[in-house]
Amino acid sequence: MLRISEHFEYYHNDHISIFQKIENWEHYFNLSTLEDKINFENDEEKNCVSISLYRNSEENQYSCSISSSYYIGLDCFPNLGANIYIEPKINNEEKQVNYVEMLLESLKEPENFEHLDGLISTKFNEDWIEIDNHLQPLLTPFLIAQFLSVVKDLVKKGLKKSYYEKVENLSNKVKGKVLVGQQIKQNIFKNRYTKTICKFQEFGFDIELNQFLKFVLSRVSIHLEDYSKNSDIYKNLVEIQRYCNGGFHQVSDNTFSKLDFKESNPFFKNYNRAIQLGNQILALNDYNISKNSKKSKTLHPPFWIDMSKLFELFVFGKLRDKYSLEGEVQYHKKFNKQEPDFILNTNCGIKAVVDAKYKPRYSSGNPTMEDARQLAGYTRLNSVYKELGIENDDVISAYFIYPGNLNFTEKDQHTQEDFKVKEETEEISLFESSFRVSSSYKKMYLQEINLLVN
Repeated sequence: MLRISEHFEYYHNDHISIFQKIENWEHYFNLSTLEDKINFENDEEKNCVSISLYRNSEENQYSCSISSSYYIGLDCFPNLGANIYIEPKINNEEKQVNYVEMLLESLKEPENFEHLDGLISTKFNEDWIEIDNHLQPLLTPFLIAQFLSVVKDLVKKGLKKSYYEKVENLSNKVKGKVLVGQQIKQNIFKNRYTKTICKFQEFGFDIELNQFLKFVLSRVSIHLEDYSKNSDIYKNLVEIQRYCNGGFHQVSDNTFSKLDFKESNPFFKNYNRAIQLGNQILALNDYNISKNSKKSKTLHPPFWIDMSKLFELFVFGKLRDKYSLEGEVQYHKKFNKQEPDFILNTNCGIKAVVDAKYKPRYSSGNPTMEDARQLAGYTRLNSVYKELGIENDDVISAYFIYPGNLNFTEKDQHTQEDFKVKEETEEISLFESSFRVSSSYKKMYLQEINLLVN
């Protein structure tokens, strides 16, 4: 298995040891040239990882290159047949992005439940991949964190009530329909003449949807046993799980392998996401991942997590935490087929376009000319001026938000615009962190935000 990190770039001549675990790797080099790649949701514009192999038959030399983007996950190259495992980035202090804590922090903002599409891609129907247990697979805690966050939101709002059928052996009364067969066997033959077995409609929480969620919550406990009880991930997930369990006291126990249901009531639309995540967690449970934890290897489905999307959700949560009034922060609103990440129109007078860039090199470098021109273009749209209520020709402020505590350099530096720290500025910093001003564009700024690392 090839094991690399996100933002990885590798090139080497006459070096093949990295491919020796690939079955029949000599055959591929005999083809002279082979290129292979994996895209997110089969979108050609969203490349997760790519690989190129080349053999110079005249000089009998080999060369190879591998590059990964802003995705972490586990998958298999379709042509090479080689498994690849991409981990979160580790910075120069040997600290790794804590993607689960970032997700939990992001989902404290309920509006983010509307934007989870495109965050993760799972391939349960493809061949599962064997992976070493010590690698702590990324998928399981990520699914659990999403599931618990969605269920917590459902419990806060109030679980759905509906009519459901109930069978009960009533005393001295009849309700609904008498089940004659059961009544004769259980009551008449036993001389219980004051008892009547009835089937009737009840209105309450004890419906199949809630029974399913309660069952998945019980399965989550099994998966959490795989994690150290002293870890922050374990503590946070257990805390949310306990909160969720408190909302299901009036729901009876039942067992499920999966649930096929689609909620049509828009008020309870998050049930659809909870059911989807619950089915995936049960699928993991079917493969006995937790029960096989004593083995050195276990099976996991191929999957990908879009870290740039997660970073956007994280930034959105932080912006909404600081600017909490309705309408102050708008996420991915479209203007004439243009779609900036955020539009700020705050009570304290900030009117700005904000772009979240998951590009750690910005901490020691500057945005590319392409990025700068794109963000500047958003600020020139008449529809954005109208949205912000600006009627004159004032330049709209533009902010790049980037991760500030992943201190490593990338080979890919491109043409840069000149951003410098400016001690005195009339502009407002969005967060209490490093703040740089462009000398090439008016009212364009670089603002860092620290990610959660462990």
